[in-house]
Amino acid sequence: AWFRELPEGVLDGLSPDQVLECKTEEDFVELVKLLGPTQAALLNWAVELMADVVEEEDMNKMNARNIAMVFAPNMTQ
Repeated sequence: AWFRELPEGVLDGLSPDQVLECKTEEDFVELVKLLGPTQAALLNWAVELMADVVEEEDMNKMNARNIAMVFAPNMTQ
């Protein structure tokens, strides 16, 4: 819910096509460069958090797909 309370979404500076075309880690790095510094920092923090959660999938049942379903709707306004 916290992401929804931000004045603008973390990914609002990008078009949906830009996000959907991001397939590799290199693509992600280039995409983050297009964001403002605040949005880039928030996105990096969120991705690190998601990776930490997925590492514990055996205990929390949260795989990458489940994490994406939870976070994706909250990344834009």
